[in-house]
Amino acid sequence: MKKNAWKIVIRRLGALAVAAILVVSVPSCGAVQVQAAVQARPESGRQSAVQARPESGRQAAVQARSESGRQAVSPRMDRFFEGVDYSQRPYEHFSTSVLDKAMEDFELALSAQGQEEEVGRLYDLIISEFDRLATMAYMAQIMYDRDISDQEAAAEQAYTTQLYSEMGNKAATCLQKGLKSSYRSLLETKIGKTYVPMIAYYEDYSQEELDLHNREEELIREYDQLASGGISVEYDGEQWDYERLAKEPDMSTEDYSEVNEALGRERNRILGGKYLELVKVRGEIAGSAGYDNYAEYAHETIYGRDYTLEDTKQLCRNVKDYIVVLSDTMWYLWSEDVDNASYDSLDRLEESTTEDILDTVGHGMDQMVPELGEIFQYMRDNHLYDIQAGEDGVERTAGSYTVGLPSYKDAFIFINRDNTFRDYQSLIHEFGHFCSYYYNTVPEMYQGFHVDVCEIQSQGLEMLSTRYAEELFGDGASAYAYETMTDMLYVAITACMIQEFEEAVYTTPDMTLDDMNRRFKEIQDSYDGWYYRVYGDMCYDWVDIPHLFYTPLYYIGYGTSALSALDLWVLSGEDWDEAVDTYLGILNEGLDAPYRGTMARWDMKDVFNEEDIKELSLELTRLGEAGSMKGEDTVDGGQPEEEAPVVSPDRTSAAQSDRSVLFIILAGVGTVIVLQVLIISIGLVILWEIKKRRQ
Repeated sequence: MKKNAWKIVIRRLGALAVAAILVVSVPSCGAVQVQAAVQARPESGRQSAVQARPESGRQAAVQARSESGRQAVSPRMDRFFEGVDYSQRPYEHFSTSVLDKAMEDFELALSAQGQEEEVGRLYDLIISEFDRLATMAYMAQIMYDRDISDQEAAAEQAYTTQLYSEMGNKAATCLQKGLKSSYRSLLETKIGKTYVPMIAYYEDYSQEELDLHNREEELIREYDQLASGGISVEYDGEQWDYERLAKEPDMSTEDYSEVNEALGRERNRILGGKYLELVKVRGEIAGSAGYDNYAEYAHETIYGRDYTLEDTKQLCRNVKDYIVVLSDTMWYLWSEDVDNASYDSLDRLEESTTEDILDTVGHGMDQMVPELGEIFQYMRDNHLYDIQAGEDGVERTAGSYTVGLPSYKDAFIFINRDNTFRDYQSLIHEFGHFCSYYYNTVPEMYQGFHVDVCEIQSQGLEMLSTRYAEELFGDGASAYAYETMTDMLYVAITACMIQEFEEAVYTTPDMTLDDMNRRFKEIQDSYDGWYYRVYGDMCYDWVDIPHLFYTPLYYIGYGTSALSALDLWVLSGEDWDEAVDTYLGILNEGLDAPYRGTMARWDMKDVFNEEDIKELSLELTRLGEAGSMKGEDTVDGGQPEEEAPVVSPDRTSAAQSDRSVLFIILAGVGTVIVLQVLIISIGLVILWEIKKRRQ
């Protein structure tokens, strides 16, 4: 089969949370598109909508952003190359003495008149110290992920995670007192109208709730250790593990299947047992917060989404009706357009060094959007990345992610290499998150997080990058583009599949592990595809989806954003400059922009609307039928020609073809990690709008 059954590299992600994960046999997302099909339907889709409302949505926003659009979205260009090298950023075991004293003095100052200057100074100190605590927490996470067997690093990570929660609660309570004092006007000005309500409606956790959140964190760390450990079973009087199974040269298909099933069942028993404990604790967390189940609690309180669980059900129906069919269609339409020589070219990227990857992606960013090229150079000059496969004897976490470093107003990219072209995809994806952090100026104290928009910032960049596939990958362009596109479809499908599974789990508290195994298989079947290996009526491999453990109910944000990224890709073929302006605008929305509102503001399709998804699938089908997805034609400087097409991956078919897939974790690539694990614990993340609505 094409792709040489393509070295399905299993990316067992072990990252935490807030933005994406990358584990799979075929990962990531991205794409490009073509003009020929658009010309064939001049009045369809977006064009007709724009004609009906010429000054609305994206156009109005772009016009309002000055004549040069992209220049207006570069608020921090003046500080390029002024960063501090990561090696010069010392990690310090955080002491709360300065923050505690600042809060104590702040409360004293509130009780006296004429203390405006002192109140303002102490407020700034509280905010900057909390930024410093967050920075230390994220640096501790990076140290831990470099070697999760390092007990000292594990202890430090646990310490900073808990401290982040505790001090966030204390600081919020302290500021709440300030807003009730005679200095309210001063503090409202310093905090900003957008964030004042978060403090005003803040409610501290009870000790019971804090204990539950701490227990959840303990279980996640226990899962982390179990997931990274070896699994072995006895078969025919001998011990077998995945490593031996992968290397066994003379083994019958029957024996292979039996050993593989036994290993999967054992891994399911071990990790699934930990999942059952997490589900129970999370149910108690939801109950203590007044929710009927954890699905509702997570959807509202953790993620603060501006769409409902009923909306997600409609999205799942849309994906089953149109995107599943589209994925199959694209496989048949495009698979023959990508020859083995292109895949052979991608194979040669296995020998790439980290510097090769940085050179290639940096050049691509520079050609695509010069502003992003400058940010990339800033990241590279200050060594704000760790891109490697790990060393022998070191248990490096298997995930990739990006974390913000609020004290430095930038971020750090962590990538665990699998030594394939996926490493390039991972860097492009994570760099999208890096840029979002770079533009972000919101203090950690008030930082929210909307998965859906953040993932457009990363997946959207992957999509746009396929426009430059030839410049980036030469003869491997068509294979890279094809892989990226079909990855995106896979992400949309599996995200909905995972959402259905998690809702079922968290709304049926008495589910056993076998119930879950059967339910996952049933849901997978309803998406008309083979995504995870099944054994009879059971599927065991879902326990290798780290998001289920680290960030429950998170993955639907990949589905919404994947579909929006596809929409952006279609636009990039119609009008490259407008697509870039739209992407930069979404990038500058920040980390806490609500999804539906943001998509409406930028005139993007509504993925919850059946007609919009139907139209998107038709647009993509037309492009495929026009044979315009090869990603090979660019003009001088890398700018796509009018008929510059591009393609991407098909995870499903690749996964079906190789028995060496020991387990398949889904896809999505990237992770703005740690954030979510920490955020789950802090009271400030309880969106004030939700609090107000429930009162």
